Amino acid sequence: MNLNASLGPNAHLVGQPDGRLRLNTPALILDLDILERNILLMSKHGQDHDLAIRPHVKCHKSAQIAALQRAAGAMSFCCATIGEAEMMAAAGFTSILITSPLVGEDKIGRAIALTQLDAQLCLVVDNPANAAQLSDLCALAGVSIDVLVDVDPGMHRTGVASQIAAIELVGYVRSLPSLGYQGLQCYAGHVQHIEDAEARQEASLAVMGALRVLCEELKALDWAPAVISGGGTGTYLIDAQAAVLTELQAGSYVVMDNQYNNVWAANALPPPFDVALFVQSAVISANHPGHVTCDAGFKHFAVDGGRPVVARGASLASEYEYFGDVHGLVRTPPGQPQPGLGARIEFVVPHCDPTINLYDQYHCVRGDQLVAIWPVDARGV
Repeated sequence: MNLNASLGPNAHLVGQPDGRLRLNTPALILDLDILERNILLMSKHGQDHDLAIRPHVKCHKSAQIAALQRAAGAMSFCCATIGEAEMMAAAGFTSILITSPLVGEDKIGRAIALTQLDAQLCLVVDNPANAAQLSDLCALAGVSIDVLVDVDPGMHRTGVASQIAAIELVGYVRSLPSLGYQGLQCYAGHVQHIEDAEARQEASLAVMGALRVLCEELKALDWAPAVISGGGTGTYLIDAQAAVLTELQAGSYVVMDNQYNNVWAANALPPPFDVALFVQSAVISANHPGHVTCDAGFKHFAVDGGRPVVARGASLASEYEYFGDVHGLVRTPPGQPQPGLGARIEFVVPHCDPTINLYDQYHCVRGDQLVAIWPVDARGV
């Protein structure tokens, strides 16, 4: 049996000083030097502001990356799906928070089974019927599960819709025999990518202000939340300034993408974290002046965030255009040399989380050396 078979067609390049330049493409590239620097920067941010860092696994979906985050001081992790949580628990991580409500017997059953690996598993609820079913199924299984009440920050995706509803749900959760009320979750995803810095700060502080009022009302009832979880990469500085959250759920900071780069670029500021994630493509046709065709198209990038941006291998002023399922067009500015046939071009991806979800593996590099190939561990539900 070939032990390297699971590493794919680039396994033979691991350890090669020029392995990054010889990859079978398209390939997902992870620059470990930059990744580690980003992890340490966020860890220091948490230490400086007495804020626990609970990175969101929905971004990277990797037990190896999570291990680096834990080594740097991450208190635990968030997962968006039960599948991500199962992966993390199987890798030995505990005190996992699943940030989306689990509805229905099947998914709740999986969560109950997961408590055998993670007795500190925590779920969120935003509806009394969901909380009741969760408690009933836990009682049947003879287990108890901790929960946070999910509060809608104005995004209208999940979360109780008002302060009154939040207080009522906290009271109801506290009355259920198999649930352990721990606190609140409030994630303002709609605020993270507001490009105007003042508007982003105003919107984020408004969310945090309302959350502070809710916490004070709960405290007056002797229901003070021990955990207040939320925030993200786009508001990590504002979240610390607001001093409401006890833990920060940032995820994208670890690798970054063009959407987040634009948040800072719109204000003529350098991003606080550097890009560690790239998609590498190869030029497969160069027959026309002004552009070349590469082998990365719609199937290789999440397209909800615009177009990829050239990072390496062609003029940085070149423009990428989607050219089909497996083709991309790279338009070279007048007077700039075109990449030749077979040349490797690396792109900053538009949106990191769903782009990573399109790949099975990370090709981990230091400089031009391919040092490892890591699996993308959790894809799907």
